Amino acid sequence: MIDSWHDGIANVPAARRALEAGASQGDLAQLARAVAYETVFAMLYHLAADEEATGQLPSWALAEIAPTGEPTGRHLDGLHEDLLTLDPSGRDGQDLWI
Repeated sequence: MIDSWHDGIANVPAARRALEAGASQGDLAQLARAVAYETVFAMLYHLAADEEATGQLPSWALAEIAPTGEPTGRHLDGLHEDLLTLDPSGRDGQDLWI
């Protein structure tokens, strides 16, 4: 999903204006990918850190379910730590900040 920005960047009005002003489509797509990565990382980190929250407020957890919809008892923890290694391009996100 993070890589999907390459083809659709011109659909974002601000990006379209930047393209019309001479910005590179590749640079804008890379910016969008980096923002998408940082957003997903922050959300996954929040899910992991929320388990450590104390107090009386509820917290969040990401859990695995069986095909029948029943919980398997396995919780998915630390996904933010694995995000770059899940890059389907095999680049491990190395091209996001060059």
